[in-house]
Amino acid sequence: MNMTRTQTQLNDIRTRTIRQCKEAHITQPLCGATALKIYGSEFPFTDEPDTFHVPDKFHVMVRDASHRRRAPHVKAHTWKQLEPTDILYTEGLQVLSPEATAVTLAGTLNIMQQVMLLEAMVRNQLFTFPMFADYAHKRTFHGKKRTLAALKLYQDGSASMTETALRLELNRRGVPRLVLNYVVPNVWYPNGAPITFDLALPEMKIAWEYQGDHHRTDKAQYRRDAYKGNLARSKNWTLFDVTYDDLRNQQRLNELALQAAVIIAQRTGTVPCMDILTLQQLADRRRVFWKRSSSGT
Repeated sequence: MNMTRTQTQLNDIRTRTIRQCKEAHITQPLCGATALKIYGSEFPFTDEPDTFHVPDKFHVMVRDASHRRRAPHVKAHTWKQLEPTDILYTEGLQVLSPEATAVTLAGTLNIMQQVMLLEAMVRNQLFTFPMFADYAHKRTFHGKKRTLAALKLYQDGSASMTETALRLELNRRGVPRLVLNYVVPNVWYPNGAPITFDLALPEMKIAWEYQGDHHRTDKAQYRRDAYKGNLARSKNWTLFDVTYDDLRNQQRLNELALQAAVIIAQRTGTVPCMDILTLQQLADRRRVFWKRSSSGT
């Protein structure tokens, strides 16, 4: 499943979902994937079948099981901590607030998916990071430990879910903290637009670019990418192009991190620690990781 969707696609999904919910006469608060569709947000599936567009079930939230209503098209979930302030009205429908939507999904999402969702919802201005962090710390819900880990791994400025996934995969393989959407100084496209890299280690002149399908099918985008790549190499940058297939291949991700480690070792004389951590381990040692990466040791 491609996690990246255009704003037009997300708007179409939102409009269709609102119409379908009204036609189905859904009266209980919508939650989960259904709420995300109504909010126009992406959903952080990775390898699951692409069911994002399929209205096979409308997800609703109730406070206790006695309020569940049997219906073939409705999947009811329970959250005993549900409060009236967690419910908003959108387009005439009851929908869990963005914060409540995120925490009630925590029980079914791993840490990677939670960071992807968190950064996407901040990017789409559904809440700010401090707002969500405060909410998550105060509330009780399944998967809270993973959510608290996701908060530690959050980084502002991510442009897409795939970019978030790539950053975390590199970080947990020992690549130091990356600058997101790095603007290369004193370098421009012919039209004067600045040249940026999705992820970068500026002091090492190493960068990673996520190449979505549109980079291959859009001729103008393909030309811009070629210009950027040639210019980057002329300025002594090492630029890695990463595809969705690379993100699904652990060996390829290992190679990307190792290639970066070799360059860092050549330029600093210090061999980076390349132990592969789980995201929970990375979150647990986040402060040490930042300190080590910023000092270059």
